[in-house]
Amino acid sequence: MSVFASCADLLDALPARSSRCPACGTHAPAWVRVEIDGLSVLTHDGDLICPRNRSFGYTPAPAPLAVAA
Repeated sequence: MSVFASCADLLDALPARSSRCPACGTHAPAWVRVEIDGLSVLTHDGDLICPRNRSFGYTPAPAPLAVAA
């Protein structure tokens, strides 16, 4: 028996967390919320801001936008 924790033991200690971004659903296992100038900004890897981050005014369009021909 070892005094040191095994890798499997350490992984069990971590809370279960989705590998998908909670805002856009993109596969981003390193997503995290970062405080920037008093805003909570959702990032995919600590550097790339999520395109559906509501801190910057994103709101889903209620209907498809018309395309001008």
